[in-house]
Amino acid sequence: MPNRQIIRLAAMGLMTVAGGFFAVQAGLVPVISGDEQATPARQAVAISQPSSPSGTSDTAPDMMPLPASVADAPVTPTHIPPLPDTPDAVLMQPDLPQPGSALSDRMASTSDTPLTATDTQNVSAFGLPCGLTVTASAEPAAMVALDIMDPCQPAARIVIEHSGLTLTEATDAMGLLTTDIPVFETPAFFTIRMGEVAQTARVTVPDLAEYDRVAVAWEDARDLELHALEFGADYGEPGHIWAGNTGSIARAETGTGGFVTRLGNDGVEAPMMAEIYTFPRDTLTREGSVRILIEAPVTHRNCGLPTIARTIETDPENPATVTELTFTLPDCDAVGDYLVLQNLLQDLRLAAN
Repeated sequence: MPNRQIIRLAAMGLMTVAGGFFAVQAGLVPVISGDEQATPARQAVAISQPSSPSGTSDTAPDMMPLPASVADAPVTPTHIPPLPDTPDAVLMQPDLPQPGSALSDRMASTSDTPLTATDTQNVSAFGLPCGLTVTASAEPAAMVALDIMDPCQPAARIVIEHSGLTLTEATDAMGLLTTDIPVFETPAFFTIRMGEVAQTARVTVPDLAEYDRVAVAWEDARDLELHALEFGADYGEPGHIWAGNTGSIARAETGTGGFVTRLGNDGVEAPMMAEIYTFPRDTLTREGSVRILIEAPVTHRNCGLPTIARTIETDPENPATVTELTFTLPDCDAVGDYLVLQNLLQDLRLAAN
């Protein structure tokens, strides 16, 4: 705003000066000579007064005559040069290449390339390439995260094998499966099977030596259960860790106790399931023992059936120990009862650090 005000004032000054020069040249303002300038201003006022101040007139007075210097000034004619003659413009059509020129020649030189349909045999409905891929990464508490994917195999049965442990899972609608598995060895080796296709994965688990781990695995719908009674706890107490009170990874990391992980999908054909109990060895804050039990609830879908199972235990200095089990569940008259498998797993006797 200040800049605009300054510009406006300067323009008014220029207009005032220019207006003065124009008035002099036009004879609107008299030009005063040097002698006239010496005359006091009051004499000029006396000359301009009327001869009869008391008289009045109805007619307008004559206009003041121009000074002699202005009236006798020669008039200089203004000369405006004539404009040059403009030649008549002639519109000409530009010489541009025509789209249709030599079209037949260009078509003749083009080879006939047949159009082929896009190969959709190796692409999923979402546009992703088909094929089984597996990635594995180490997680806290000696766990491994598996990402298994085949975009062209939605709801497909998957078999996961690791250190004597065999599980079945299923992909989702995108052909993807993600799962966390407690491992029994490091480096941890995995074999993933989907139909006739198999992939392997290997990952180092740096904290495996900090945990004790036991598992029970079974085939079909046998519904076995793994129970851990920590530090003298009885059934139903906080130290009773099982599928109904699984504990947590944070509990194991702080040395408070262990946790149970249930793995597998019994909704697929020929299911294979497992439950794994993990207990901290190096971060334990209490002395005592953990009693490990395996139970088989008798249900309508497993009563009287033969059962194939196995136990797996970690060994700090040796490979995991695998023990095969074969037994028959009670008849269906015992539905609602439990078959307790004793002395199959050693109790964990631990000392505080």
